[in-house]
Amino acid sequence: MRLKEIQRTAHQAWSPAGHHPIYLALGTSAQQLDASFNTTAALEIFEMDFSDPSLDMELKGSLPTSNRLHSIVWVNFGMGADGTGGRLVGGSENGTLTVYNPEDIMTSGADAIVGQSDKHTGPVRALDFNPFQNNLLASGANDSEIYIWDLNNFSSPMTPGAKTQPAEDISVVSWNRQVQHILASANPSGKAVVWDLRKNEPIIKISDHSNRMHCSGMLWHPDVATQLVLASEDDRLPVIQMWDLRFATSPLKVLENHTRGILSISWSQADPELLLSSAKDNRILCWNPNTGEVIYELPTTNQWCFDVQWCPRNPALLSAASFDGRITVYSVMGGSLTAQQQSTVDKISSSFDAMDPFGTGQTLPPLQVPQPTAQTTIIPPLKKPPKWVRRPVGASFAFGGKLVTFENPKPPPVQSPQPVPRHVFMSQVTTETEFLQRSRELQAALQSGSFNNYCQTKIQTAKSDAEQDIWKFLLVNFEDEARIKFLRLLGFTKAGIPWLLMWFCRSFLDTDGLISQALLVGNFEGAVDLCLNDGRYAEAILLAISGGEELLKKTQQKYLSKQKNNISMLISSVVTQNWKDIVESCELDNWKEALAALLTYAHPEDFARLCDTLGGRLECERTEKRCLQACLCYICSGNIEKLVECWAVHRDCSSPLGLEDLVEKVMMLRKSIERLRNSEVAVQSPILAEKLTRYAGILAAEGSLSTAMSYLPENSEQPGITMLKDRLFHAQGESAVGQQPPNSYNRPNVSTAKPTPAAQTPAPKAQIMVFNNFHPAPAPGFIPTVVAQYNDTRKMLNSKILILFALVV
Repeated sequence: MRLKEIQRTAHQAWSPAGHHPIYLALGTSAQQLDASFNTTAALEIFEMDFSDPSLDMELKGSLPTSNRLHSIVWVNFGMGADGTGGRLVGGSENGTLTVYNPEDIMTSGADAIVGQSDKHTGPVRALDFNPFQNNLLASGANDSEIYIWDLNNFSSPMTPGAKTQPAEDISVVSWNRQVQHILASANPSGKAVVWDLRKNEPIIKISDHSNRMHCSGMLWHPDVATQLVLASEDDRLPVIQMWDLRFATSPLKVLENHTRGILSISWSQADPELLLSSAKDNRILCWNPNTGEVIYELPTTNQWCFDVQWCPRNPALLSAASFDGRITVYSVMGGSLTAQQQSTVDKISSSFDAMDPFGTGQTLPPLQVPQPTAQTTIIPPLKKPPKWVRRPVGASFAFGGKLVTFENPKPPPVQSPQPVPRHVFMSQVTTETEFLQRSRELQAALQSGSFNNYCQTKIQTAKSDAEQDIWKFLLVNFEDEARIKFLRLLGFTKAGIPWLLMWFCRSFLDTDGLISQALLVGNFEGAVDLCLNDGRYAEAILLAISGGEELLKKTQQKYLSKQKNNISMLISSVVTQNWKDIVESCELDNWKEALAALLTYAHPEDFARLCDTLGGRLECERTEKRCLQACLCYICSGNIEKLVECWAVHRDCSSPLGLEDLVEKVMMLRKSIERLRNSEVAVQSPILAEKLTRYAGILAAEGSLSTAMSYLPENSEQPGITMLKDRLFHAQGESAVGQQPPNSYNRPNVSTAKPTPAAQTPAPKAQIMVFNNFHPAPAPGFIPTVVAQYNDTRKMLNSKILILFALVV
């Protein structure tokens, strides 16, 4: 794409790479005349302001010269600390070699010439500076003249050795880009000579045997010390030959795409795979010399371009000098021509006088230049990204904790014709090692079914008493007689039930406490006797009904009147099996006693609801202590959703380990429910689905793809869950055999629905099933045994106080 342009017939030189802003020096070209036959000459310096969309170049300085130039270079010798300065060196048509200070040209112009020599006897067509020692300059002219100049001592040049015979013009000189003492020169006849400046003699000569190779350019490979290219100006052989000095009997590769002789070549120092060439077929091509492919062609005019140069600072830019008197700056990165078209219209409009030509003295409106419908012209870039926009190294995280890295290897010292292979590395990255370890232990327990051992291990490694209590309650879910063992965990046993009765004794009269004691241990006869002795005949009759026909008859004889007092609540709860009032009105400090009462008397249909009610009251206190107590109630009821909600509110689940704590407990409770139902428990809670999805996401990020899939809800239609399932399914590849893709991403011939028997009865809810296992009815013989123990004790003790004391002890 064309960026800048100016009317000049000149040779060109870019400012060095360290120079900012970017300048372009133009020296009037020798042996070329314009239409006016002007014979003056000048050295001009233009600044490249690419923020300006116009094609104009800003002239920063100009110096008239006595001779026109055949060649010009801008050397970074003598540059200031701020990156300005350097030296301009021009080879003129009369053999004069002149050194200029560009800073002086851009300021006053005085004292701009800092060195000059007429050592050469003919036109100086070849110039190049040493990339390692910027004070060294090579020049070539007629009669095989080659001089090595030291800009520190410009008056005494050296020669690389004896002149080659027969004497010929030197069309080009080029320093090796890897070895500082190697210099090459070429003749129009197509011969190239490689010089070793340490020995001051030629070490190898290259010649094309076709005798049609008229050399117009020669360049060393930017990276490979033994390779160089030669360009042929002969229309019979318009080629670029790549030679390798290790086997210099014939060209290594020949680039053939031009139809007429090549006039100029330039090899990008930023990317060895970019080689420019301009020819007499009016084309400017950009080659990949490794493959011989033309990867870009610049849109040029119908004129020959005799000089092309890459910009050292901005590697995407190049300049071209053509015989129609134009210097044009292009970009190989493509772009839009809309801004340039508008700039051209504005330039045409501003060229007309704004005053009325008919003498009215009024200013005319801006000229309306007719133009076609605006359309954006897009210039395509290079076919492949150039080296300077390629990442030398790169890393990116992929799904599943995969880390993809690459690096562009450095070319070997001796490059082969084949391209260097580039490797992409994929590795698994894990950062949450403890999380993964605990997840593996949980997964092993879920797959093997060793839930008891897993819970036992958690009890032993618990860091707090509260944590230990939770795991003890979860362990009970997998054991027989879970209800009795829950009572033991609460601190109550058959022998120690009087501690439970103390809850009622602390809340009511002494007699009420004794009656409560008898009721809680199932001693109906003792409870009736206490009521009768205290004159509570109504309670005695009600209890006698539950105690059997014989006890009822005995009690009915003494029943006189009804009465209502504090103990009536407990009596009503026992007789009517209504424990709602107890759960809703008890002191929260006595939550254990309330839960124990539910374990003893509550019906299976009501137990889960009552436990949740008690847990809800505890949770409303919004303290960590009450939260853990509420969790125990939810574990007893088997309410996974409430357990997750309560835990998530009071415990940090944002970290991987915090989330692991929750998932471990949830999965154990879920497995205990599945053990009772003998079927899988679907995840219906939105908050549980969210936690399990985030847990699966962390597992996926750590590389545990199959494990992550097992935690995702199966029947969820949430987009996030469905997408994660699909990514996990396809990320596993062959490892996903046996798994099914998500429903919204169905593949042909893949069934995603599970068969359901037509007459199958829906399974009851998990809470009901859990309760039936956790809280069975009192075993036969339990109440008679307690009654017998109580009667024996009463016979031994003669007072209520002694009875109470004995029971408590």
